[in-house]
Formats: sequence, C-alpha cells, structure tokens
Amino acid sequence: MQATEMLLDRVYAVLRKRGEDIEVISSTDAPSKRTGIAYIPYDVVTPVSFLYTATEKPLTLVIDVLFATHVPEHNRVEVSVILNELNSDQTAGAFQLDATSGYVYYRQSFVVEGLELNDTQFAQLMRNIESVAVDTATVYADVMENSFPKE
Repeated sequence: MQATEMLLDRVYAVLRKRGEDIEVISSTDAPSKRTGIAYIPYDVVTPVSFLYTATEKPLTLVIDVLFATHVPEHNRVEVSVILNELNSDQTAGAFQLDATSGYVYYRQSFVVEGLELNDTQFAQLMRNIESVAVDTATVYADVMENSFPKE
C-alpha cells in the first residue's frame, strides 16, 4: 500500500470515529484505490464541504474546502482578481476558482512526512486544519457578500 493510501486510511478512520457521513472517492482505473475522502461538516456556520486528498514526496495531507457560493460567469474575472489579492495574504493555503463550474474552494496542505503522530495527535491535526479552513471560509464568505451582493 502506498503512503498516500495509508494517510487517507488514517483520515477515514478519524472521520468514521467522529461519526461523519463520508464519501470515499476512488480511482476510475482502480476502483479499490482510495484517492480522496469527502464530507460535509454540519457544525459550522458557513456552508462548506471538505475533500481530503494526499500527495507524495513529501507526504502531504491536502484539504479542499468548497464554498456553497457559485460565481456567475460574468463575475469570474473580477472574482479571480479578488482571490489573487486574498492569496497574497495567505501563508498556508490558496483560494482557487474553478473556471468551468464557477465554484470557489480553498486549498490548504500540511506536510506530514517524518511526523510520528499517534491517533489522538493525528485527529487533533485534522481538527486544526479544518478549523483554519472553516475560519477562512467565513472570511471569504464575508468578502464575497460585500463585493458581490445578491442581485
């Protein structure tokens, strides 16, 4: 088993232990290979969904936070400019705009290679990453609401 799969197995175990309703994302060419884990946290103010993935070299836990805000096509260039400005202040993550769908997400990663975390420490690491992601989502939602009020 690859290191990324083992890392996602740990994420899966933590989320199941917390009782989260999760969806496992699998590779199309190898359905038994886990490539991501998605879930919607219900204990947050700003509606978001999380997608955990992992990368190798160095082994890194990646979380994408999808916001429930859809950017209309006619606003995407302007929103891209705003996101670039927001990214200039980010030290550990970045906002992305999916040009095709119009959805915005925030990607944050944390290098875990070489860390020997027990299950409790790993679960706390995930909580910390998620907390930062949700706080960032809240700030983003406020900025977008002020920049693009509902028409």
